[in-house]
Amino acid sequence: MSLIPPWLRPPGVRERLASYHLRPDVLDAAAAMASDQRSDIYVVRLEAALTDSETVLRMMDGRHARGMGLLVLTSERIHFRSRRRTGPNFSVPLEDVRGIEAYARRGTGTVRIITPYGSLTVDQILGRQGEMLAADAQATIRGESLPERDPLRLLAELRALRENGEISAAEFEIRKSAIWRDI
Repeated sequence: MSLIPPWLRPPGVRERLASYHLRPDVLDAAAAMASDQRSDIYVVRLEAALTDSETVLRMMDGRHARGMGLLVLTSERIHFRSRRRTGPNFSVPLEDVRGIEAYARRGTGTVRIITPYGSLTVDQILGRQGEMLAADAQATIRGESLPERDPLRLLAELRALRENGEISAAEFEIRKSAIWRDI
């Protein structure tokens, strides 16, 4: 039970996006990312770029070629959709991914996607979301299903990240509220 009365509590991602009638996989990925309402319109616009056969597994805010946007892992590809209308976008089918590297430093992460045609880098990813995307992408490429995670274990891991200074208190609160909404 929350100590904050419902009328004072800001709406969660699911409540903010409910009027758009998004696909469940898009809504789940949006609720799991560490972000705020400024990304909502870009999540809504993303759905138009998806095919019916692909499922969104993870999404996050990031920067590619000096343009902010959404980095999205689907069951078929890794997709970056810029916030600018003419911004840098890319879409790499998972079968073309030769490697994916990720690391986090000082609260932000970087993902590098290696393809036969070169590499693509997305940086300014909040916390360790990039590392989670890389792990999920590697599992998807190998054909493994993504395991369901125990929410209490997720909260314990999140608390440890905050206590070790690997994520900020703000990111901790955002990700914690996303976990509690899903319980």
